[in-house]
Amino acid sequence: MVNIKAIRVSNAALKDSKYGSDLVGVFVGATSGIGMGTLKQFAKLTKSPKAYIAVRSIQAATPLLRELEASNPDGTFILHQTEISLMKNVDTMCDEIKAKEEKVDIVFVSPGYLSFDDRNDSIEGIDIPHALRYYTRFRFIHDLLPLLKKSSNPRVISILAGGQESPIDLTDLEMRKDFSMMKAAKNGTTQTTLAFEELAKQNPTISFIHKYPGFVNTGVVARLMDTTAGVLWVPAQLFKYTILPLINVFLSMSVEEAGERGLFLATSAMFPSTRGGGIGVPLPTGLSVAKDSGDGNGVYLLGATDDVQPITPALRALREARGPAIVWESTLGIWERALGRS
Repeated sequence: MVNIKAIRVSNAALKDSKYGSDLVGVFVGATSGIGMGTLKQFAKLTKSPKAYIAVRSIQAATPLLRELEASNPDGTFILHQTEISLMKNVDTMCDEIKAKEEKVDIVFVSPGYLSFDDRNDSIEGIDIPHALRYYTRFRFIHDLLPLLKKSSNPRVISILAGGQESPIDLTDLEMRKDFSMMKAAKNGTTQTTLAFEELAKQNPTISFIHKYPGFVNTGVVARLMDTTAGVLWVPAQLFKYTILPLINVFLSMSVEEAGERGLFLATSAMFPSTRGGGIGVPLPTGLSVAKDSGDGNGVYLLGATDDVQPITPALRALREARGPAIVWESTLGIWERALGRS
């Protein structure tokens, strides 16, 4: 466990550190929840930052924009209105970033929602919730790799369920044969780690972090309860209005603390890349460099309090079955098909 006090010491040192100035971050899924908490900390605690923020509605995101600008008048915060479940829209946003920037230091991705609904394919032929938890996130990462490579300390952080990798069917990664919300969620977790491990081989100067945030009071569970139907609707509503409020008060992490932890992941020397050394904010007393998911592979699987998670037997087996390469080859093919349909 990384104590929040140590995290606050590290974050407070950002503005005075060599690394904490002129950072460029791309935030996807940051108009609420953990992404928003991290974006606010990034704006407040770095010197002359620039953030590109994917939003569904400029109007709805304007209050957030005003808050960011007030917290750091020297910062630059750019809202990009788009529907990110479509890969063509991701490409458009990334093309605009690449036209304006020489580097990107942080890509922080946390979009998505939970739903008990059946498969819901976009016009590009990808289930929309699964696109948000995996294909959209990795399209941003893929498109921005050239700019990440030009950073002195590039970080990619995906908030999902690092350390909870489970068996998946490498011949049916889109779950065409057998689809369910739970299966899709498990697939997204495991695909994320396998894809990170493949990307880390190809891009050894970049750190890749896959985090399970635990229970954070973001409202996502309440929204999930509203998607239930039939006989489950009444117990779901009872849970929402009786048990869930107690969990939020006594057992959940605040969005603010989750954001502090997100900024720490993005900037601390605790998570070096394979070839990046100890670049980042120097570690406070009592902390040491984290152990990655392999023998110096630059991929970190973290729990709610940023503790390193053990490698699951399923992940070991999938590595032996060429899982990282198969997942990435499949991802590239699905993108090509999707963009052909756009």
